[in-house]
Amino acid sequence: MKINETILEVERSGAFQERNFAIASNSKAFDILSSKIYTDVPCAIVRELSTNASDSHTDAKCPDRPFDVHLPNALEPWLTIRDYGTGLSPEDVETVYTTYFKSTRSSSDEFTGCLGLGSKSPFAYTDQFTITSYQNGKMHTYSAFKSEAGLPTIA
Repeated sequence: MKINETILEVERSGAFQERNFAIASNSKAFDILSSKIYTDVPCAIVRELSTNASDSHTDAKCPDRPFDVHLPNALEPWLTIRDYGTGLSPEDVETVYTTYFKSTRSSSDEFTGCLGLGSKSPFAYTDQFTITSYQNGKMHTYSAFKSEAGLPTIA
């Protein structure tokens, strides 16, 4: 989804020292951004990850191709969403996937996702999950987990 940034016109009445606000990089901030923004966590995780899968198919020029969803049940208690889109390179995992509010899809209306938060939604439900990316014939598997300090971490 294309995000239009508004340029504000600011009128100043003098030469004052200015400082931009910042966001602390701590467990409280990441917890709010990962889990407190959802009212129905299980549904949000399926929605967010399915949206990412759909966007990956759009990016790969196969928007009508279905992606696979395995919902948890009594015998197989895990969720898997597998797309057949572009995949993530190790560099994309390190620089885009692990950065809150960073997205490669915020400059086009072809995509639904754009905030860089949805991929972190599993942290609303669990302290650890697995990401597997298939790109250019290679499979890369990562473990996303909350560190001892409660910070989202990837290995």
